[in-house]
Amino acid sequence: MDGRSSGTTALAAAVRELEASFVFDPAAALRCAAEAEEAGRAAGDVELELRGKALAADALLRQAETTGDATRILRTVEFRAAEHDLPMLQARVHRLLSRVAANMGDYAGQLDHALRGLELLPGSAGPRLRVMHLMALAESLYRTRSIESAVGRYQEAERVALTAEDTLFCSYVLNDLAYALFAAGRPEQAEPVMTRLLALLDGDGRAPIPPMLDTLARIQLALGRTREAVATAESLVAGEFDPEYPEAEAEAALTLAAAYHQAGATGEAQAALDRARVLAAAPALARVRANVQREQAELCATLGDFRAAFVAYKAFHEASEELSSREREAQARIRQAAFETAEARRDAESFREQSLRDPLTGLRNRRYVDAYLPSLLTGGTSVRPVTVAIVDADHFKSINDNCSHDIGDQVLIALAGLVGQAVPEDGGFTARLGGEEFLVVLAGLPREEALARVEALRVAVQDHPWQLLTGDLPVTVSIGVAYGHHPVRPSEVLSAADRNLYAAKRGGRNRVSSDAAGAVGPGPTSSSRRAGSSGRAAAGHGSP
Repeated sequence: MDGRSSGTTALAAAVRELEASFVFDPAAALRCAAEAEEAGRAAGDVELELRGKALAADALLRQAETTGDATRILRTVEFRAAEHDLPMLQARVHRLLSRVAANMGDYAGQLDHALRGLELLPGSAGPRLRVMHLMALAESLYRTRSIESAVGRYQEAERVALTAEDTLFCSYVLNDLAYALFAAGRPEQAEPVMTRLLALLDGDGRAPIPPMLDTLARIQLALGRTREAVATAESLVAGEFDPEYPEAEAEAALTLAAAYHQAGATGEAQAALDRARVLAAAPALARVRANVQREQAELCATLGDFRAAFVAYKAFHEASEELSSREREAQARIRQAAFETAEARRDAESFREQSLRDPLTGLRNRRYVDAYLPSLLTGGTSVRPVTVAIVDADHFKSINDNCSHDIGDQVLIALAGLVGQAVPEDGGFTARLGGEEFLVVLAGLPREEALARVEALRVAVQDHPWQLLTGDLPVTVSIGVAYGHHPVRPSEVLSAADRNLYAAKRGGRNRVSSDAAGAVGPGPTSSSRRAGSSGRAAAGHGSP
């Protein structure tokens, strides 16, 4: 900002240096941040004040117990930076929010913020800032299993760092690129990347930091060079770890356990694994804890203790299934986020279409509903009746519990196919709202015809040959119907449909309930396919 005093100019320079650093002393950064914020406020320098706040949030993020405080600060800075048109600061806030999202296990949110930060970053930003943003995006793509895209971003960051002759940042990029390749099952491609990294460090007279040694040991193990991996892992755990990144020491102990195990030193492997388990106790280290359970299962199997191996593998499976579930739900948001990048604009329509569909079933998703239902209910000049039906699978939890989550997914896919047949061409749309809940929107049909279509859907689900998937477990749906006319808010129609859905549930399930016609479906003495007659509710499966 023009007109700064020498004092505020020096503070701004100090803040700028910290902003472009991967590693700094959080306590010192907090002091600098407080001074910058106070000086900026006193001088009416909004940019310096907000940069001080953002730096404080960055420092707090390196202390796990203050993540909530950091998030609140960042949200404030995000609003004010947009208000004062400060794109460089906006970009920084989104990059930091991507770290918050990653810490919470919200990898789709991490990707959203990383992409937004890179988009907002001005062309005038220095190479270090650009590298940091590219690495943030690459990490978020890796977390959401878009490995090829992640590798591409790391390579782009490497080119930026090499062009700037910044060997320090280039070493960071190469380490993360090597790990991404290793994680993608390509250790033979990761090895030359690590060779370049070690040569780069040697030329600068610097030793590899712990995360780099961890990557190297993992690659050596994958290539079958066990003796080298043990030596690397032992050197790794003997080093000093940055307290800002507690996962590094836990992962190092896990790597050492894997190296000892592969070398046949089972006693040493168990000791290292016990150490990894203690180090991974923090809530933010769920992924490390899952990997500890997997390594424990493999070690127990090697020792012939198959009961303990089963218990450990079951714990690993439960932990990894929870993590995988989050990542599956992230896929639609990944496509939407990719649409927002400049690179994806060449294929804008294709990406937009993907972002508006549920990745599991192929139906429209909640984002599509939020975007297009209002236009049917409140927009346009023509007035057409609109019927909205919420379709919910009955006792779906029992399918997941008694069959498997994979069978549950297959049931949802089959349900989506049946739901899709309920809407005539150009007469509305269908969507998956989430979980086992679907939406049917019928436009331009009289109430009686719309209700008949919804009832036909219920019957089609009831009569579908589910035995191939679920055995003796029947699959039925309850449906709540509501009607909308111009003008009406979508929330009102959806709330009415939701109320009727629960009326159908209370009425015995496997039925249609609407404001106009009441409950439609088999009565108490009808087919045994009526929900509840199979005895599941009596057995304790009483969820909707």
